[in-house]
This record gives sequence, C-alpha cells and structure tokens, in this order.
Amino acid sequence: MVAERTLDRLRHAVAAHAAAMPAQPPRPDPPPIDRILGVDRHETPFGAAFVRDEWFPSDHRHGKLPLSAPLTAPGGGLRALLGAADAAATRLAFFDIETTGLAGGTGTYIVLAGLGSYEDGAFRVCQYFLADLAAERAMLWLLMQDLAAAEALVTYNGRAFDLPVLQTRVTLARLPSSFDRLPHVDLLHAVRRLYRHRLPTCRLAEAERHLLRIDRPDDIPGWLIPSLYFDYVRAGRAAPLRAVFRHNADDVMSLAGVLAAVATILGAEAPDPDDAIAAGNWWERDGDEARALALYGRALPWLEGGDDWHWVARRYARLCKRAGRRQDAVAVWRELWDRGDRAAGLELAKHHEHHERDLHSAHATTRALLDPAPDIERAALEHRLARLTRKLARYRR
Repeated sequence: MVAERTLDRLRHAVAAHAAAMPAQPPRPDPPPIDRILGVDRHETPFGAAFVRDEWFPSDHRHGKLPLSAPLTAPGGGLRALLGAADAAATRLAFFDIETTGLAGGTGTYIVLAGLGSYEDGAFRVCQYFLADLAAERAMLWLLMQDLAAAEALVTYNGRAFDLPVLQTRVTLARLPSSFDRLPHVDLLHAVRRLYRHRLPTCRLAEAERHLLRIDRPDDIPGWLIPSLYFDYVRAGRAAPLRAVFRHNADDVMSLAGVLAAVATILGAEAPDPDDAIAAGNWWERDGDEARALALYGRALPWLEGGDDWHWVARRYARLCKRAGRRQDAVAVWRELWDRGDRAAGLELAKHHEHHERDLHSAHATTRALLDPAPDIERAALEHRLARLTRKLARYRR
C-alpha cells in the first residue's frame, strides 16, 4: 500500500510539472534546399539522400587548362603517377570532402563529398550533401555506389585526411566499403616531390596558382565551413552553404587540372627549365638516372644566376660521375668549387689524385679545403694531405 501511494504521488507530481511547462513551439519546416542549393532528392534503402549533379563541357577551362586535359596527358606521365595501376583517365574519380572539423576521428562528419568523373564526353561533378545528421547512412550508401564504378581515386592529401575520415564514417554506418581496393593517387605527394624546393607548403591553393594560374580571392576559407554547416543544422540557414558547394566543386576540378599538369611535366621530353629540374628530381628518385641527367643538363644553362643553379649543378655532376661522364662532372665541380662549394672541392681533389695523377693540384686543393675546415672534416682532410705530401716526396726523389 505504501509503495502504491508513493507511485501515485510521483505520477501526480510529474503530471503537475508537465502541465506547468510552457508549450514547445512547433519545429520549423526544413528549408527548401532543393531550390536554395540545387540538390536533388534520391531514395536509398536507408532513406533520402541529397545530391547536386553538375555537368561541365570537356572544353570548360579551369585556370589555364581545359577539364579534358587529363584525357590528353602523356601516357608516361600518367603511368608515373598511377604506378602499377592500369587505369585510364576516363575511369578516374576525383574526390574531395568538406567536414565538421579537421581533427578526424569519430566525431567528424562529412557534410559534403565531391566526386568528379568523365562521362558522356563531359566532366561531371556530383556533390553528396548531408542534409540531416540522421541521414548520414543514406548519403554514404549512395556515395559508395558511385565510387564502385571508378578504377582509381585522385585526391589531394587524401591519404592522410579524406580517405581515413571516409573509412571511419562508413564503418560507423555499418556499410561495406568499396574504395579501399582502389589504387590511389595523392597529388599532394606528387607536388611535394616536384616542387618542395619552390612551394613553401605545397597546399592545393599553391599548386593551383603555380600549375593552373588560378587564384580564388572570393573563396570561402576551409576553417569557416563547420560553423556554416552547424548554423544550417540549428537555424536552417542554407543559403551560405552555396559558397561551400562552390569551394568543393572548384577543389574537384583543380584535382583534374593538377593531375594533368603533373602528368604533362613528367611525360614531356623538353619541358621548360623550371619544370625540367622538377621532373629531373622525380626521375632521379625513381631510379631513372639517365632521364634525370638529360633533364638537368638541358635546364642547367638556363638557370645561371638563379637560386636553383647550385643544387641542380650538384645533382648533375653526381649523375655525370655515375654515368662515366667524368669530364662533364669535372667541369661542373670546378665551377662549384670556384663558388665555394666544399663538396665539389673534395671531388676535384680526389679526381686530381686518382684519375689525373696530378699530385700537385690534389695537394693544393686539399690544403685550400683544410684551412677553413670545420672540426668534423679536419681529421679526414689532414690524413689526405699527409698522404699526398708523402707521395710528392717520393715523386721528387
């Protein structure tokens, strides 16, 4: 009986509290995002997903290149980027995401995923929009269906960000992933290999300016995208997200442009000097020293007086030595030594001693190296100078 009276009092208290609470205002209708953002509703097994589908003619120029540029890029350059993947440019997927934060992890949502591809003679950009956090599974399912048609993925920093975030969201949504089997070209790493010496951060904006002559003065900064999205979620303000869609579409088209520019540089036989040294650095690291040597040699006369001459000359001389072109290497070592390059001076001292048997020149060069030598080099130089002194004494006798 006591328990029943206690339950009755609790029910009465709850009812009284509920009666005293002010009525909640009706939830506002969702904004008409189809008209505001240009998205279409697609039904999936997990509910509705919203996609903006935009087609660009193949001759549409994004910067200095048309969107069709990857289709006509040299095959050797594309193979250098794709590695062992045997994927035609027409079957590539250019992928970029916008998220609720840059930290990654399970709390980071993909609010917009852009997917570019070549279809029916045009460049198609599909943008998958997370119109409601509860509709994430439907959006990801539709994205996975379209990714399954690709033969390779092209991203910019996708190895460290885009693909790990996508894998996390797909796993949490309990969906099978089809993209992890695809070959992946992360253009950030390609741009770094080519232009680390020229572009301070190698961000996509820098690559756009250098390779495509694109500058986006009115572009929305990436750090603002999460706040615009959460403002849409809380207050239904969708119009500011138009700038996010434009930013994402431009990123996707830039992926195609950067891919074409890099492939063209790597596949060209006679690129301009700046591109020649970048391509030479690429092929040297890939083990194709003959190709790197030809590119460095072609660029070197044009770099005289510039910031890049010194490091290109050192690489060129080293490759000449490995290729048996010792006299070409000696000519560059002499010029480097005249400009104070100690490594070139040491190579000259070795050459005079072991190849020309010119002990006097070897001795003079070693002594010149020893006078200002740092402590880490002094012992080896003193040993070399003592040996040369003994050889000269035997020669005089």
